[in-house]
Amino acid sequence: MAAPNSNINILLVDDEPLVLQSLSATFRRQYNVFTANNGKDAIEVVRQNTIHVVLSDQRMPGMLGHEVLRIIKTISPSTIRILLTGYSDLDAIMNSVNSGEVFRYLTKPWKVDQLRETVSAAAEIAMKVSQVYPNKADIMRSGAAATAEGVVEEEVAPPPAPTEKENLLIVEFNREQLNTMIKVFEKKYAVLPAASIQEAFDQMSKNQVSVMVSDLNLNSEDGLDFLYAVKQEYPNIVIILLTQVRDALLAIKSINEFQVYRYHVKPCSVEDLDKTIQSAMARARTYKVQPTRNIHAIAKEVAPQLVEKEATEKGNWWREKLRAAKRFFGG
Repeated sequence: MAAPNSNINILLVDDEPLVLQSLSATFRRQYNVFTANNGKDAIEVVRQNTIHVVLSDQRMPGMLGHEVLRIIKTISPSTIRILLTGYSDLDAIMNSVNSGEVFRYLTKPWKVDQLRETVSAAAEIAMKVSQVYPNKADIMRSGAAATAEGVVEEEVAPPPAPTEKENLLIVEFNREQLNTMIKVFEKKYAVLPAASIQEAFDQMSKNQVSVMVSDLNLNSEDGLDFLYAVKQEYPNIVIILLTQVRDALLAIKSINEFQVYRYHVKPCSVEDLDKTIQSAMARARTYKVQPTRNIHAIAKEVAPQLVEKEATEKGNWWREKLRAAKRFFGG
């Protein structure tokens, strides 16, 4: 937990005065609290101040919460973003899952202890992540380019261009669909196919996997247990979900616990999936040269209880199986 009177600045965004007052009362003794009752004002606060954590409501007039967080990510990528959602907002969330690379989605009504724990972890992560980003004042003085929203975009060194095909692990239990995906993507990527969890573990242990595309429907197995094992042992693998399950709560759970990069619902066009894979590959290259940009890995380091508390017995069992494969193949 951050100490009182710390240098951690948090921004609370909600259009309901009573909610904003309640949130402020929860955090003002521990952090420097900024507030805004709409997205436009929130963006301006971030432009003018170093904000470590932003906690925004989803449903607000003028600009929805996920749109606000997406813009804030552009202005201040080191700011850790948390979104508060109600069950009536889930369909809108499903259509924009993680467009703002949200650290946590929290559903209303929230539990105060969970909210405090999440913000505390986000603050610790933000302090560490901020070390790799340019100083905001320096960027603004240097005249960085303005984005379409009229905000300042911080300059971030691009990851190095690949010199050879990067490894793409595709986990699909339907052999016909797996073969189709191999044919589609093998010209651009080094495709590593897996038609079972064990095959996926073997591929990870033998190869340096950059991006994994996986279904959540893994026959009788829970796909979330599989994801837990993968993220615990290989936090730098960027995960894309491709599944027939259109479930906003499941998507939120996959982001909260495993920082899934994108969630695509089948059928998905080849163009859209390839665009996501290209973006994920760039993210994986970034993790290699700047590990502190991997929010999940930092969360695991500074707040392991937040990452591991939802682990199931089967998830830990699969993790031991993956560790065994790593030992066998030396991965």
